[in-house]
Amino acid sequence: MKKIFLILIGIIALGFIIVIAKNAIFTDANAQFYDDGWTAHEKGQYELAAFYFSKVDKNKYLDIPMALGASYLELKDYDKAIINFEEAYKNKKAYSPEDFSKILNSLGYCYLETRNLKSAKYFLQEAEKSGNPNSKRNLQILDSLENTFNK
Repeated sequence: MKKIFLILIGIIALGFIIVIAKNAIFTDANAQFYDDGWTAHEKGQYELAAFYFSKVDKNKYLDIPMALGASYLELKDYDKAIINFEEAYKNKKAYSPEDFSKILNSLGYCYLETRNLKSAKYFLQEAEKSGNPNSKRNLQILDSLENTFNK
């Protein structure tokens, strides 16, 4: 009985070693950076998330521009966020309607923060048309800024 128990433990241990070795040797670097990027983003580690996402092949993971844009938005690096959200905007087919609506609103918000009010208005109005719940508030902020600048 003791021999059978030791053999079972040995087989289980060998299985764990094989799984660990398989993951360490055969995991695609893109997949690892992608997963690490989302893990960092979910933990609020946006600099680390941006680092990982920037290492991922955008042709294999089409949602990377949105992920990078969101990370840079959280870091308040609006220029880099705009670059990535614009790339995501040009690739509308890669996103669900809900995610695309977020891209529109995020672009509008970033343009609002960089005081490009014309572009901000365009993207926020598009976000509102797509049903984004935050776009209305952002359009109100935009209207307030326009009124301030026009006085």
